[in-house]
Amino acid sequence: MSQDNIKAGLRAIAESRGGRLFGVCQIDSLRDSIHPEIKAMSEKLNTAISVGIPLSGSILDTLKDHPNMLYKTHYQQVNIILNDISFLLASEIMRYGGKAVPIPASQILDVKMLRAHLSHREVAFKAGLGWRGRNNLLVCENYGSKVRLVTVLTDMQLEPDKPLKRNCGDCYDCLTVCPADAIAENPEDFDLPACYAKIQEFSKHDNYGHLICGLCLKCCNGNGE
Repeated sequence: MSQDNIKAGLRAIAESRGGRLFGVCQIDSLRDSIHPEIKAMSEKLNTAISVGIPLSGSILDTLKDHPNMLYKTHYQQVNIILNDISFLLASEIMRYGGKAVPIPASQILDVKMLRAHLSHREVAFKAGLGWRGRNNLLVCENYGSKVRLVTVLTDMQLEPDKPLKRNCGDCYDCLTVCPADAIAENPEDFDLPACYAKIQEFSKHDNYGHLICGLCLKCCNGNGE
């Protein structure tokens, strides 16, 4: 089977499980940011498949000035589905004789830096799913930042997709809603320590126990240029 047909088949598997965003890239330029646990392995698995699932706008609309239990449960449910998709994609790749490793959708290894095995956002950006937003998240054309992401690494030479040449333009909505004042006009000036301090504070309220916020997602609709 051709690589194009394999890629189309993998996309169909992702879409059948709710993965409305699908893209492929090479991760050689991201190597320095990959966690040591998988860095050596990733040198042999240079192709990355990025899959995204939109979050429910209706659930995000229930957020006022802090996260709630409904959003927490929804967030966890979407991560479970993403991990299922990544497992199915990896299994399909192995059926074709390739090697594949699904990278968990939400597994923080360095809490203060909010660092995982790799940056799903950077992989998704390279794979053409969206652009880097002022809120330090991926922004997609149809869903804004209301998406969760997962990555599968493989040695299959699938055709890469092209990054989007877009940005947030004159949209500054996330700056006005951020409860930590962590978002700046320039995406590179995002204040990660301030963001972390606020979500840590949220996690202690009413036994919430999860490092998420959601407020900048709620207001982001993918406006850009």
